[in-house]
Amino acid sequence: MQLPAFFGKKKAINLLPRDTFEASSIGVVLSWVLAFGKWTVILTQLVVMGAFLWRFGLDRQLTDYKKQIAKNVAIVKSYDKVERDFLIAQKRVNKIKEVVEQQERVATLFNKFIQVTPQDVWYDKLGITPEGVGIVGYSKSLLGFSQLLATLQKDETFKTVSIGKIQDGGAQNARMQFEMNLGLGAEEKKK
Repeated sequence: MQLPAFFGKKKAINLLPRDTFEASSIGVVLSWVLAFGKWTVILTQLVVMGAFLWRFGLDRQLTDYKKQIAKNVAIVKSYDKVERDFLIAQKRVNKIKEVVEQQERVATLFNKFIQVTPQDVWYDKLGITPEGVGIVGYSKSLLGFSQLLATLQKDETFKTVSIGKIQDGGAQNARMQFEMNLGLGAEEKKK
């Protein structure tokens, strides 16, 4: 079988006659500009569509980040109560530590008074402050009082020893009643 003659051959049929303007330099440039403009519009539309799709991706990422931040904020807020409880417990521990140190200081001073107090001297009031010790006491003899006074003056724990009042007589067959103030040395204040 034989193919017709027009198969395999390319022929262009132009029903419109060529214009002389298309053949001129301005016509060729204008034809080129129109073709270039068509492709420019297509490329611009592709860029705009790409930017639009990229914007959707960025919006999705922004939404994900906001959700992650909200989740992390909730986690941090959940630890807020734990942190407050910890700080309160830490303040309590510091206060307890301070009280224990004061108790140790008071116990040390009580032991010191037990060691230096003669048999015939006893105390009615014993006030301990960070600056010193205030004593109201009784003595059955002048010798016991003088031994106490001499021992306290020699002791390096006390910076100053001052007698506030000495009075004859007192409770429980006491020969004298006395008031004494003892200033603590620098080492004892730090304790």
